[in-house]
Amino acid sequence: MEAVVFDLKSDLAHFRRPDTTSTQLTYPFISPTAVKGIAGAILGIEDFTTRDKIGIQLLHPVKTVSQQMSMLGKDSGSTFNRPTTVELVVKPFYRIYYAGDEYVRDLYRFLSKGRAVYPTYLGSAYALTKPVLQAYYEQVEPLREWSEPLRTRCVVPTRLVKEMKFEPERYYSRAGGFMLVYKGSREFEKSIDFVYERNGDAITFLPDKRQISDELQIVQIGDEIVCLF
Repeated sequence: MEAVVFDLKSDLAHFRRPDTTSTQLTYPFISPTAVKGIAGAILGIEDFTTRDKIGIQLLHPVKTVSQQMSMLGKDSGSTFNRPTTVELVVKPFYRIYYAGDEYVRDLYRFLSKGRAVYPTYLGSAYALTKPVLQAYYEQVEPLREWSEPLRTRCVVPTRLVKEMKFEPERYYSRAGGFMLVYKGSREFEKSIDFVYERNGDAITFLPDKRQISDELQIVQIGDEIVCLF
């Protein structure tokens, strides 16, 4: 399969968790479905669905804040206006690894020209971002064998972890409940949980070979070990 690597950066982001009501909580980093939504926006494909896979690397420490926001504009007039509490990701910065056999080459062509059909944003329209191309690889292959723990700076699906090597001055966290597969027509399938290092430092882990499948893979893209999902 092919792979294209690009960066996403903004001052803030909001990737709303679907299981919240009174407050709008966010995932701590960009979700798999949001990444593919950005790919669809670049290509101009509405209701974008694909079997291509992605990996996510954190290039800035994860930090969130809660902010009360009014969604009615400057003047609400006589309308009752109660600010909504929204949790925001501060200074999000991600490196995206997009791999597969469907849309990688088309995505590379758009990114290489700095083009996008629709606006791209990090979860909400007030969090605009401009994807920046980093690299393109004509061929990447899944790793099938390893003799020692792997080291990656990307987020790692918990299902792939058989054993973790904990290192000093690392801040490991778990984030759960991400939607994994978008089937179209606002229908989602399956969920996925991740282990990540809060500051974007490397994670050393021994993968569980039984979990390697078409759905979850480990590849080497350039110098980086990447978990694809």
